[in-house]
Amino acid sequence: MSQLKRGRACLALAWLTLAGAASAGELLIEQRMADDGALLVRYTPPEGVRELPLFDRSQTMAIVWGEMATPLDSCATITLKPRVTLQLNEGCTSATFRITPRVLSRRATYEPAFAIGPSAVMSYTGYYAAALPGHALRWRWVPGDGARAVVSGRVATQAVDRAITAEQVAFAAKDGGNTAAGWAALAANEYSFLGKAAQESLPGGVLIYDGKLDAARLEAVRSTLGSVTARLARAYGVMPADAWAVVASVSSAVRSTYHGDVTAGRMMSLRFNDTPPRDLTNALRQTRWFVSHEVTHWWDTGVFRTDMDRPWIHEGHADWMAGLLMLDAGQTDAATWRADMDTALNNCQLARRERPVATLPTGFNGDDPYACGHVTWLLAQSLRPRDAAPVDIAASLFRGSTAPIDAAAIARWADGPTPGAMRSLLLDPKQGWLSALKRDWGDVIEATELKAGDTLPQPLRGRLTGALMAELMNADCGRMGFWTNADHFLIEAVPACKTLRGDMRVRRIAGVSPFDDPVGAWLAVRAACTAGQPIALGTDGPEPTALPCPSPAPDMPIRDLLRLRPQAMERLGLGR
Repeated sequence: MSQLKRGRACLALAWLTLAGAASAGELLIEQRMADDGALLVRYTPPEGVRELPLFDRSQTMAIVWGEMATPLDSCATITLKPRVTLQLNEGCTSATFRITPRVLSRRATYEPAFAIGPSAVMSYTGYYAAALPGHALRWRWVPGDGARAVVSGRVATQAVDRAITAEQVAFAAKDGGNTAAGWAALAANEYSFLGKAAQESLPGGVLIYDGKLDAARLEAVRSTLGSVTARLARAYGVMPADAWAVVASVSSAVRSTYHGDVTAGRMMSLRFNDTPPRDLTNALRQTRWFVSHEVTHWWDTGVFRTDMDRPWIHEGHADWMAGLLMLDAGQTDAATWRADMDTALNNCQLARRERPVATLPTGFNGDDPYACGHVTWLLAQSLRPRDAAPVDIAASLFRGSTAPIDAAAIARWADGPTPGAMRSLLLDPKQGWLSALKRDWGDVIEATELKAGDTLPQPLRGRLTGALMAELMNADCGRMGFWTNADHFLIEAVPACKTLRGDMRVRRIAGVSPFDDPVGAWLAVRAACTAGQPIALGTDGPEPTALPCPSPAPDMPIRDLLRLRPQAMERLGLGR
């Protein structure tokens, strides 16, 4: 036996000695952290059960269990298809797996396991849950010597158990993960923390953080948690009923400046890129906005409920409330807030165009729930009376509610007793999104036809620029693979490409720089295709390069620039 295997075997044996046994008829899933920072997950099934199909059927499971997980002993094998299944070997009553912490970023809705500094790990129960009909389930988190377990916002130095009845397991198994209720029944929708990290108490909860997080952003997190929870308690008329925990970490794998999420049980993860911010003022503004968004979820998906199958409702509400909170606290100005609103309008236009809201698929598929939800709450609140501060108006739909806030509830709140524009926008399966905005909200939103040479806001310019190259590369190569730089696209090597080549730098398309004039470039491509001509590419190479025109010819994804009218700020009680 190698020294590494011997060490792992001793660790597994120590855990077997220390951990409690499973009760008869229940599946026991235990988690603890290894000395080197890995997450250890141990399964002890009921007697006679050797096969454990895991609950989550998403594609991310193949990454978690195919790349991050390895058996710590010789007691089990992992099958990845058609769903991840753990098979216990003969003579074994339990099996332990080692999960190497790793930030998956955009490939995971919630992170399976990621490091909080060198001595702690945060994990999401959904990637490890199993539902065995006819059997109960017990979760157990074991903190280890001198470490802590944080579950459901509560800090413990001893093992923490969570019992799931056989009836709850049966419900989850029947649901199959198709609804939020199925995940909740199995407690497969929660973050937990294990290990040692800096911790400080705040009113109502704890802040746990990676020592590598710079002092400026850490203070922005700390101060925003305090001020926003107090302000939202006044707005909603209630505080979360139990303790909360916020865990702030840094990682080079966070592709943007930050990423975060809130799970059931009042657990919040705030993940920051580990690169020191170049523009500290903007970084602190983004941090305050980010924390305000996540804290809002303690109310709109915690104290109260929303339609979780339509994330544009709660994600949009959190975005909308975050902007209002920053205005309320004097942490942003009206011009910046309005520019953010314009970005949301055009991002939503790119995602929805004329698709009716009532026919959108559930979940995140084919939509931009953040931008489109943000716009939805803007439109809804613009119809409400200005009888309180904007933050308080935004919370008023939730106050005292017991049923989930869904599209119909938003329409009633906005329109009042007589069905109107909001009901048409959200509930009419024949009503196109963009045409509804132009028809019913012309006094709130201005739509201007896009023309060659237009000066566009940076976010929209970037989206249109990248979308054009994506259209052309998909047609030539069957998939995308390029980097967008300030004045050129850098093409990656894709074997299936007919014309494009790896390391090619594309600076002009159909004679126009898409970086200076994206609308002009789109229109030039359209004109070339209409005339039956190839699309000339301006590159750094000595030879001229041209792409055949795709069929159908590329068409610019949007025709209008959407902007919030100045008078809409006064209508919302926000000034000009």
